[in-house]
Amino acid sequence: MTVPHPFRRAAALAAACALAVLGLVALVTSQSQPARAASVGEFTMTPGSGSLTGAQPIAGSLGFSGACPDATIEDINWNSVLALYVVKADGTEARAMTGITDQAPYTGASSTVSLAAADNPGMDVSSLSDIITGDGTYELRLRCVENDDWSIPPSSIVPGDPYWSQKITVTGNQWVVGEGATATGVALTAVPSVAAPGAAVKLTATLSPAEATGTVTFLDGDTTLGQATVSDGKAELTTTTLSEDTHHIVAKFTPSSTADWGTSESDPFQVVVQLPRYEMYDNGSGDLLADNPQLERGQSVKLLLRGCEPGTKYTMTMRNNDSSFPAATADASGTVTWPTLTVPEGAVAGQTYWDNTPDCTGGSYPVAQVNFTLAEPSSESPSATPTDGSSDEPTDQPTDGSSTEPTDGSSGDTSGTTSGTAGGDTTSGGSSTTSGGSSGSGGGLASTGSQIALFSGVGAVILTGAGIAFVRYGRRNGLLTFGEPRA
Repeated sequence: MTVPHPFRRAAALAAACALAVLGLVALVTSQSQPARAASVGEFTMTPGSGSLTGAQPIAGSLGFSGACPDATIEDINWNSVLALYVVKADGTEARAMTGITDQAPYTGASSTVSLAAADNPGMDVSSLSDIITGDGTYELRLRCVENDDWSIPPSSIVPGDPYWSQKITVTGNQWVVGEGATATGVALTAVPSVAAPGAAVKLTATLSPAEATGTVTFLDGDTTLGQATVSDGKAELTTTTLSEDTHHIVAKFTPSSTADWGTSESDPFQVVVQLPRYEMYDNGSGDLLADNPQLERGQSVKLLLRGCEPGTKYTMTMRNNDSSFPAATADASGTVTWPTLTVPEGAVAGQTYWDNTPDCTGGSYPVAQVNFTLAEPSSESPSATPTDGSSDEPTDQPTDGSSTEPTDGSSGDTSGTTSGTAGGDTTSGGSSTTSGGSSGSGGGLASTGSQIALFSGVGAVILTGAGIAFVRYGRRNGLLTFGEPRA
């Protein structure tokens, strides 16, 4: 047997390792790619119509050609349970039926599955009226799912996500199989969501798909607040007519062409209209202070709280301070006022608050405390006068001692506060802390794995090429030779 020279053995080993790494990289790359949805055909529905509000909106049977993937991991498989999903206008999916098991396992060339509850123990049926909120065409997807996890895709789907598809057209409360107008969705937001009486509230309705054309009507219960035309996928309305109360506003989309687009309605959006829960004024200037203001020691303020119990006596303390403050009694409207609250001279600097007892729990966002920030005490400034005997001439010798005094105009203390808009806060005055750091998202695990695999693959290719080149160079120049044959 011929024995390779030691140098040749080392080079060959390096090349073999590189090839092994390259193969592993290829495997990792193939496994790290995200699963992609792929329709494998249509399924049939018998009967082909129904009611959204029925006890079981989709009943009868389903038929499809093909089999569920033959994928099994220990006691988990993807061929014994089916689930039916509705694709909404924004592209998200909602469960319509889960736990369909009649005729399982689905490994044959075709299947016809009963949707009767008696044939599917444990089947869960959702109301389509809770999922579908407007007219139009909706896609249904029938999937093979894990036998122990019926989550909404993509968290619980067989690798590759094959599914069977069908479309239904909804008009009012009825649905029929087939394609008609495109379904739409509308989402509503309001800014601000908490406002004072008479303040302007901007309502924004966002349409899906953005190409939909028509108008949006904004409704507060049975009261119409106004109407706006959709432009670039949005409709906006600003109102100042909301009364002091909690409102649940919806946006209803009416298409310009019912043949092209379906109607839709948003979920209710809550808007609270009330007077500010508290107000704090500087007694010196009379100015209304912003939310979480910075106060100074010895500063006098006037504090007013709303939503308190009429006729009830309220005491006041300050966090981390033993000073006593006068009590106050709420008037008939539930407003309690402290004409003068003076910040103690010895108060501890930093975030603190006025603490009223008991809490004022009336209205939305009850007041339990009123936050403010106490400034750091001013430090004595060092003398700017030079000491006697100072010389203008530089010296190479160090001074006899280091000074612990700060230089002129500098301070080792820093203080930062965040305040809201004066008079605009209608909340309880709770503190809000924001972290000074931010972390950027680096992408999902699949994306990260693909990037690692890419760079590892490039390294493996380079290593393989280097090993082969080294072997060929050594052979040509006599650096690599064979030893004597062994007996």
